[in-house]
Amino acid sequence: MIYIEIIVLVNLFIHVCFIVISNYLFKSKNKKISILISCILDAIYVSLYLLVPYELEKFKYIVIFIISITPFITNGFTKALLQSLIYMMLNFCLGGTAEVLYNIINNFYSVLIAIFLIIILFSIYALYKRIHFNHKILLYEIYIEDKNKKLKLKGFCDTGNFLKTDENIPVVFIKNGIEIGEYKKDIYINTVSTKSKISLYEVKKFKIKLNKRFVKKDVYIAFADISFNAMFGLDILGG
Repeated sequence: MIYIEIIVLVNLFIHVCFIVISNYLFKSKNKKISILISCILDAIYVSLYLLVPYELEKFKYIVIFIISITPFITNGFTKALLQSLIYMMLNFCLGGTAEVLYNIINNFYSVLIAIFLIIILFSIYALYKRIHFNHKILLYEIYIEDKNKKLKLKGFCDTGNFLKTDENIPVVFIKNGIEIGEYKKDIYINTVSTKSKISLYEVKKFKIKLNKRFVKKDVYIAFADISFNAMFGLDILGG
């Protein structure tokens, strides 16, 4: 009996680890009661499976699905389903059972199916993150001051914007229609098929709010047809 208790405890530890990993990937939290219920179900299932495996064999995958979705059910059905898929993928890849391992070793098609399922799960997760991505986390308050004008705008951090001048000064794009700055010079950038000219403007002050305080940055201003009032690269945030 002592061996059954050890197996149940080890399985519970793995079960909780899978929950933690899934929560980390989805940046979510679960209610303790749902985790506790899933742990109780897991312990009961493992104990019964060790004692009467043949009677439970036909219900095995249904029970595993119920155990895998229970910890996440308070996050909403869609998210819970996705998190349970991550849980089952981890269970399949890292935990598994002697039967699963045997099938993988002795059946090449099982390997192909496993790889296909993993790709599908990661694709679903990537699609979920893209649909539910919150652009607000990349919005920053910026303050621009010129000789005759002061502006406070919401600026979007474009992680793909690495545009700088020869003096290594970053370029901040401002939405067309906003008038500020004094013309300084033109620069040329090479795209895939053409060479484009960008007019740069100077302002008296450019500040961005980082860690609850405004930090002054040396930048050039350029105007473009963009979705946000201002767009800048990651280099504005560092240094």
